[in-house]
Amino acid sequence: MLLTAVAAGLLLALPPEQTLGAVIRVIFLHGALVQVGLLVFAAAGLLALVYLWRRDLMSYSWLVAAQRTGLAVWVAYALSSMLSTYLAWGQWIAWDEPRVRASAGVLWLAVACWLLAWWVASPVFRALANLVLAGAAWWLIKGASIFRHPFAPIGESSSPTYRVLFIGLLLVVLLIAGLLMRRLRPVDFPGLT
Repeated sequence: MLLTAVAAGLLLALPPEQTLGAVIRVIFLHGALVQVGLLVFAAAGLLALVYLWRRDLMSYSWLVAAQRTGLAVWVAYALSSMLSTYLAWGQWIAWDEPRVRASAGVLWLAVACWLLAWWVASPVFRALANLVLAGAAWWLIKGASIFRHPFAPIGESSSPTYRVLFIGLLLVVLLIAGLLMRRLRPVDFPGLT
């Protein structure tokens, strides 16, 4: 709860931008969520490798938690993306933007991997699904071309205030994701040893 208040405080501390005004706050949240989502998917992929090497319940429980957290963060990112797209461009989903289509692809793949892993109920399958998802998420998002979406709006900003506040927001959202991962970590696996 405290970290959420800190994130809100950082967003409220952002000065309005010349073109976007206060909408910049939603866009900053959107930017932080996509970066954290990609990092959590990468962590899920790394944890999958650890599980495939060690085959123990501890690494499996963290890989499950990372998969759940990655999906939750990506859903939050998708919702913030819709809101920022509407506020900045006047439409809820800009299907003509390749990065939007890539983000939707990652969302559908994340949901499919989660559902298939639940259905198959195999730790090895879940680990392999997390590896595929981690690679696909980074490849789709980082490889998507852009039309209207700026390439690196915060990194290219001349405002040190924006850069510092974004880094702070990114760290807070990353901490929130870490706490969520710890909370979503299963503690027992009936039938698995």
